[in-house]
Amino acid sequence: MNDIARRSISSVLALVLLGMAAPSLAAPAQKLEWNLERQDLDGALRAIGRSSGREIFFSPEAVKGRQAPPLSGAYTALEAVVIVLRGTRLTAVERDGVILIREQFSASSDDTLNSGESIVVTGSRIRGGPSTSPVTATTRIEAQQRGQSDLGQLMRDIPQNFSGGQNPTITAGGQGGFTNVSGSSALNLRGLGPDASLTLINGHRVAFDAISQGVDISAIPLAAIERVDVVADGASALYGSDAVAGVANVVLRRSVNGVETSARFGAATDGGAATQQYSIVGGSSWPSGGFMIAADYQDATAISARQRSYTSNVAPDTTLIPAQDQISLVASGRQSITDSIAFEIDAHYMHRSTSRCLIGIVATSCLAQGSHVKSTADGWSLSPALKAHLPFGWDVRLSGTYSKSDTNVVTRVFSAGTEIVRALPNYSNELKSIELGAEGALFTLPGGEARLAIGLGYRSNNLAVDSRRLVAGVESVTEAVAENRKVGFAYGELFLPLISAGNAVPFVDKLQLIGALRYEDHHDIDRMATPKIGMVYSPVEGLEFKGSWGRSFKAPNLYQTAMLSNAQLLSASEFDPAPSNGFPVLYLFGGNKNLKPERATTWNVSVALTPHALEGFKAEVSYFNTRYYNRVGSPIVEFTKLFDSVYNQFTKIDPSSAEVLDAINGITGVFQNFTDGDFDPSSVSAIVQDYLQNISVQKLEGFDLSVTYTHDFQDYGQATINGSASYLKSTREVIPGLPLVEQAGIIFTPPHWRGRVTANWQKDNVTLSSTVNFIGKTDDNRFEPTVSVGSFTTFDTVATIRSNSASGILANIEWQVGIQNLFNTKPPAIRTNRAAQVLVDSVNHSLYGRTASITLRKRW
Repeated sequence: MNDIARRSISSVLALVLLGMAAPSLAAPAQKLEWNLERQDLDGALRAIGRSSGREIFFSPEAVKGRQAPPLSGAYTALEAVVIVLRGTRLTAVERDGVILIREQFSASSDDTLNSGESIVVTGSRIRGGPSTSPVTATTRIEAQQRGQSDLGQLMRDIPQNFSGGQNPTITAGGQGGFTNVSGSSALNLRGLGPDASLTLINGHRVAFDAISQGVDISAIPLAAIERVDVVADGASALYGSDAVAGVANVVLRRSVNGVETSARFGAATDGGAATQQYSIVGGSSWPSGGFMIAADYQDATAISARQRSYTSNVAPDTTLIPAQDQISLVASGRQSITDSIAFEIDAHYMHRSTSRCLIGIVATSCLAQGSHVKSTADGWSLSPALKAHLPFGWDVRLSGTYSKSDTNVVTRVFSAGTEIVRALPNYSNELKSIELGAEGALFTLPGGEARLAIGLGYRSNNLAVDSRRLVAGVESVTEAVAENRKVGFAYGELFLPLISAGNAVPFVDKLQLIGALRYEDHHDIDRMATPKIGMVYSPVEGLEFKGSWGRSFKAPNLYQTAMLSNAQLLSASEFDPAPSNGFPVLYLFGGNKNLKPERATTWNVSVALTPHALEGFKAEVSYFNTRYYNRVGSPIVEFTKLFDSVYNQFTKIDPSSAEVLDAINGITGVFQNFTDGDFDPSSVSAIVQDYLQNISVQKLEGFDLSVTYTHDFQDYGQATINGSASYLKSTREVIPGLPLVEQAGIIFTPPHWRGRVTANWQKDNVTLSSTVNFIGKTDDNRFEPTVSVGSFTTFDTVATIRSNSASGILANIEWQVGIQNLFNTKPPAIRTNRAAQVLVDSVNHSLYGRTASITLRKRW
C-alpha cells in the first residue's frame, strides 16, 4: 500500500474506532415510542427507518406527493409504517427483516417491492439524513411518462443542466468550442463544464470518457434505473474532486421479478433520426436477495442539412446530428451471506459507434471535399461490495470499482475526391478504486439519534492518448501522452437532530445540523480538505428552511497535465503593437505539469412549503452562490495584443540567451521556427507564457424553483403538476485587468432562464402527460451590433394505455405514443460570417424538430 493510502487510513482509523464504541449502540427495543409530526410520507418513512434501525424499501413515485398523518404512541417499526400508510393505496410487508412497501393494486408491484430505494439518499452519507441542498429526483416511470428514452435526454431537459460540452445534439463545427468525439452525453451543471460535475452510478465513480473528464451517463439504459438524483450544489465535502457544480447519482434497479420487454420506434417528421430501440429487463428475488439484468439496443439514423429548412445554406450532406448505434448491458444484485453480511454487485458494459459527414465549404459530398468521421466507444465497470450490519446497529461497507473507457476515432479528409489525410486518435481511460465506510448512531439527542458516517479509500485514474496520422501511406505519431493520478481520501459526516416534533418549542418545530469534512491527497498535485456545514430549520409544520456553506475543488484534469507543451518562434510583425526592437517572439503554449486544483466556495439557502391545508402540494425555492477560482485556462485572450500591459505578468521582455534556451528545454513537445531567419537565442524580444495556468475567477449566482401538486380525484383519477425553473447569472474574469466575460445569457452559453412544466393525469389504465419546455433568449455579441437570439419553447405530449387483461398474451401490456415538439417549433436563427456555418445555436436549441414515437412494453 502506498504512502497516500497509508496516510488516509491513519487519519481516520481513530474516528472509526470511536464511532463503533459509542455508548448508545445497543439494539433497539421491539416497541419504540413515536412522536412524529404530519409530514411528507417520504420523510416519515425515512424517520421510522432511521430511529428503528430497520431497512425500508419503497418506490419514490409511489410516495411522491403523499402526506403521512401524525404518529404518536408505542409501536414496532412495522406497526408505525402501517399507520403512516393509512389512507393511501400502499401496503407494507416484512421479509427477512426488511420492510417492503408496494401498491396494493399495481401491475408492477414485484418491481416496486424489490427495487425500491434504501434510506440513504444522494446529498448525505447518513442513513436517513437530510440533504441540506435541494435534490432533484427523476424516476424511471416519470421519465417514461414524459417520453424520454435515455439518460442523456433526461439530463438535457433538467433546467439546472447545460447541453454544452459532451452531447451528441451539438452540430459539427465546434459551436461555442464544444466538440464530441464519442457520441456521449455528460452532465454539465450550471455550465461549469463536464469535468466540474460528478456522475455516480449507485454511489460509485466510473471511468471518464475521452479527454474532457466527463462521464457518459447515456451508457446506462433508462430501463435499468430506479431514479436519478441531482444535487446542483458543491459536494466535494461528501464526494471529493469534480463535484464543484454538483453531483448526479444514477440509482439502479436492484432486483426485478420476471421479465420486462419493450420496443420503441420513432422518427423526426422533417426527416432523419429514424430510431429503433429494444430493451429487456429480467431478474428474480428471494427472501435473502435478488438480481436485475438489463440489455438495451438503440439504432438512430443521422439528421443531415438537407432535411432542415433552416440549414439550406449548408452543404446538403453535412451531418447535423450523427448516426448512432449502441448496445448497453447492466447487472445489479444483492445476496445475504449471513443474517448480517450481504454481497452486492453492479456492472455495466456499453458499445457505441457514430458516424458523421463534415463539409467546410458548399460541396456535394464529404467524400469529395470534406471529412468523414467515425468513432467507436467501449466502456465497462465492475463494482462489488460487502456490507455488514453489526450487532450494535452500525453498517460497514467495503466496496471497489474497476472501470475502463476506450474511444477510437477515424477521420478521413478528402480533397477533389481523394483521401489526403487520415487522422487516428485513440483515448483510453481507466479507474481503480477501493473504499471502506461505516455509518451508525453515536448517542441520543433531544431530537433523535446523532449519527456519524466515516470512511476512507484510494483510487487511481489513468489516461492514455495515442494519436496518429496517415498521409500517402506513411503513418506518423502526432500525440502520444499518458497520465496517472493517485488519490487517497478520508471523510466524515455528522448529523445532529437537536429539535423534532417530540421536543418542539414555539417557532422551532425542527432543528437539525449536519457537517462534513473530506481530505484528499492527489499525488504530485496537492492536498485538500473541504468542509461543508448545513442546517435544517422548521419554525412550524409545513414550512422548512435549509442552508449550507462549503468548499469544493476540482483537480486539473488528466489531459490538461498530460498535454504536451510547445514553443514557436514568431515574427514581430504578427503583433500590434510590435516589439520595439523588431526581434521575433518565443511563444509557449499547451499543457502544464504544474497545474494546481481549481477551488470554489459555495453556499445555498432554500425554503420549502408543504401546507397541511393543501395536501399533495410542495413548493421549494433556493438561492445559490458560487465563487470558482484558480480556474485553468490560457491567459492570452487577444493573441495580437500580447504586448499590452495587462499581459505583463505572462511576458518576459528582452530575455537573455540562457532564459530563452531554458524555456525551450523546459517544453515537453516541439519547438518550431516560423520566421524567415535562423534561430538566434540572443535575438528574441520576449518570451510569452500562454500555456495552461491557474488564472481565472468565475462567479455565478441564481435561484431554482420547483412546484409539485398531486390531487386524487377518486373516481376521476389522479392529476399531478410538476414545474421547475432556474435562473443563472455567471461571469468570468480571465485575468485581472481584462473585462468580465459573460458565461450565461450569451450565445453558446447557458441562457439566464430555463424552465419546464409537466401535467400528468392518470385514471385506471390510462395516463396522459404534457410538458412545456422553455429556453430563454441569449445575446449574440460576436459581431457588432449585439443582437438578441430569441427564446425557444416546445410542447411534448405522451399517452400511455395499459391492458386490462388479467391473463393471456395481452396481460401486462402497455402502449405508449409520444410526440416531442408537437408544433414543430423551429429554433431561432443566428448570424454567421461563414457561408457554410449552421445558422442555429445547436448548443441550446434542438435540431430534431418534431419527433413521433410508439412504444410497446410487456411484463412476462
